[in-house]
Amino acid sequence: MELKGTQTEKNLWNAFAGESQTRNKYKYYCAVAEKEGFSEVANLFIANADEEEKHAKEILSFLNGVKDTKSNLRDAIQGEVYESHTLYKEYERVALEEGFKEIAMFFKELSKAEEEHEKAFKEALKRVLNT
Repeated sequence: MELKGTQTEKNLWNAFAGESQTRNKYKYYCAVAEKEGFSEVANLFIANADEEEKHAKEILSFLNGVKDTKSNLRDAIQGEVYESHTLYKEYERVALEEGFKEIAMFFKELSKAEEEHEKAFKEALKRVLNT
């Protein structure tokens, strides 16, 4: 049965995003708990962050999202191109329109950072292709 284009595929991508976001959030919460001296709470956050990462990996396997290194690099490049040239430029424009100059500048800097990621992945792909 073909998963592509189904509601289940959309649900898997949404679940992957949710698990990934929650993992990151818990890692940030862990750092705060550690800083405030709550090591038991920090351990709880990091343990659950690790579980969320496992969930995300399992979801991605259903989506056949992890392939060989060449394919993974190409996918990473595609994502970085979209973020740097489309997504964050649009977010910057909207933030400026709405009067959020500081946030607009953040998106502009984020776009530049994603361009650097794109370049690094392209260089890595060249090296992999030449082996």
